[in-house]
Amino acid sequence: MIKLKRLFRDYKFTWKDLPKFIDWAVLLVFLLWNAGLFFGSSRVTDEWGKMIEPARPFVFAGLIVCIFSAFLHGLSKAYGWPEKRKIWLPHRFRKLFTCFLWFIVIFGNAILSFHEIEFINNPWILKMADVYIVLGCGITFILYLIFVFLVNSVSVGMMIGNIFFLVWGIADYFVYSFRTIPLQWIDFGSIGTAAHVAKGYKYTLTWQIVSAIVLTCCLCGFYLHERGFRLFGKMRGKILSRAASVLLAFAFYGVIFKTDFLAGTGIWLRDWHPQYTYEVFGMESGFLAFAKASYPEQPKTYSADKVEDIIETSEEGENGAQASLTVPDNIICIMNESFSDLSIYPNLKTDKEVMPYLDSITENAQQGPLMVSVLGGTTANTEYEFLTGNSMLLSPSTVVYNSFIKQDQFSLARTLSDQGYTPVALHPYYPNGWNREIVYPRMGFDEFLSLDAFTGAELVRGFVSDLSDYKKITGLAEHKDAGEKLFIFNVTMQNHSDYDVDDFESSINVEDYQGDFLSEAEQYESLIRLSDESLKYLIDYFSKSSEKTLICFFGDHQPALDDDFMDYAYGKTSDQLSFDEQQLRYETRYLIWANYDIPEAQGQTLSANYLSSYLLSLTGLENTGYGQYLMGLREKIPALNAYGFLGTDGHQHEYGSDEITDAENDEIEDYRCLIYDELTQGGKRDENFYGIPTDTD
Repeated sequence: MIKLKRLFRDYKFTWKDLPKFIDWAVLLVFLLWNAGLFFGSSRVTDEWGKMIEPARPFVFAGLIVCIFSAFLHGLSKAYGWPEKRKIWLPHRFRKLFTCFLWFIVIFGNAILSFHEIEFINNPWILKMADVYIVLGCGITFILYLIFVFLVNSVSVGMMIGNIFFLVWGIADYFVYSFRTIPLQWIDFGSIGTAAHVAKGYKYTLTWQIVSAIVLTCCLCGFYLHERGFRLFGKMRGKILSRAASVLLAFAFYGVIFKTDFLAGTGIWLRDWHPQYTYEVFGMESGFLAFAKASYPEQPKTYSADKVEDIIETSEEGENGAQASLTVPDNIICIMNESFSDLSIYPNLKTDKEVMPYLDSITENAQQGPLMVSVLGGTTANTEYEFLTGNSMLLSPSTVVYNSFIKQDQFSLARTLSDQGYTPVALHPYYPNGWNREIVYPRMGFDEFLSLDAFTGAELVRGFVSDLSDYKKITGLAEHKDAGEKLFIFNVTMQNHSDYDVDDFESSINVEDYQGDFLSEAEQYESLIRLSDESLKYLIDYFSKSSEKTLICFFGDHQPALDDDFMDYAYGKTSDQLSFDEQQLRYETRYLIWANYDIPEAQGQTLSANYLSSYLLSLTGLENTGYGQYLMGLREKIPALNAYGFLGTDGHQHEYGSDEITDAENDEIEDYRCLIYDELTQGGKRDENFYGIPTDTD
């Protein structure tokens, strides 16, 4: 054994060695800093966590071993051990020893990357239970191994992994900053939409992000300097390495998505507040748990016979046209981007009315709260609920437009088309957003007018204004063929986030709030005031029209609001909210108005899945069997979303709670079965139930 003094005497430092020493120093400091995680308080309640709890000191000891091994590897590379010096180990073990050291380095880097992501995004990291730290580190380690085996190089795989996790962490930070919902699997199906709207946001780097970038650069510099450790040199070995990567990836997928592994660790989803799941269980575990939930699980009671029984026994009501009601010449449905009434929050006050015109409409009108299933984004899901009558309760973490609309879809557009209307979709933005250019034809729309149809339109913060949008609607009504019946479905853009745009002057002041979100809140409220004024233009126009016109106006979701602002608006913190109060985040407004006599109602709560069927019930048009079923369901479950429902007692009830009656559970379970059947069975669906029957005996 060579003496330690001789080792240091023989070693000659060069500046090219600096990155590796920085790497090990940073790793040592970072892991020691996180030592407190293994001696601090734990909130583990599940059985697995209780089993691991006594092993906390051993986990920490393992980290120390990893640190020492990583440092040992740095020294070995500096001195050329064990390949260049015949010390310590016999020749046949030197390659194995090197592999072991690299294995330890990969594991240590995985621990580092896990904490890097949490460091950027998770203020609760110091309170995270040990079991979820271990789980997160394990997931990260497996992903690193997949990268390493895929490229057949430790250093290249590690560089890919470090960059991957850095980008992931930063992306999650900004996504959450812009919409108060963390990055989820469903977001990758709308990258095109995100790329278009991302230009409107402001990006500010935090010291945590800057630290993570510097750390990643140091690590990548080190691995680049090492020039790689190839696992295999021969072609056969390279093939085996890639095969191992694929097999490991499939095994990882199978365990996460085809078993109850995550649920078995105690991870549960707070669908109405995903960030909570990410903070308590870790970003990676939360991301994977929501990814698994993004595909609808088959209801336990589902079967083809069960669906057939539901259809046969459903309350059909008056399934034919109602002669006593008016058949409109035009039906115009407007889903207004981010339109909502923040006055529902008890502590929020503004210096002037935000939507005075909408509040004043009572003649030939119905309006009230609308329950939706999304918050701060994912507009397409509210759109899907409205057009189809299917709720997102079966798959709240899915964007159905991206996942399930692979063939012709029953919808309001198709129902009206079958009764002589020309269905036109109108959206003043890029047509590929939420896959609309593909989905709309499958929904039964004959025409889709997107951004190209709005050349020269007035812009507000870079988006086509509601006023220009509505002028396009009136133009379509003016220039239609004689006797033509028109159905227009319009998705606006004016009120899309971000709400921190310098070239927009706010006209609304928020009182008694001095937090960081003040300017954004005032800009949002001012935009809603502008939308209210534009709505007046639209209704004034059709009030003078000789054609009978029915207008349905509603918001898709509330805006992404800062947690500090929401604490102010509620007058209490989020952990103090009842479920009724939590559900306020999923409430917008709706208006149904006609330029002829219709029943009037104020303050009646609906949900997006009921709205189109309810709209048809106010006309002399025929509804589908499914639409009639929904109207029957509404009598028992007045309104619902992905997270709970409004009961006949006037209170919100969370799915799975003990306060739900057996009858309510049965109704909801039947509805789940119908949604699942409609989503997954394709050509096997009952066309006479979901559509207008083509043959009436």
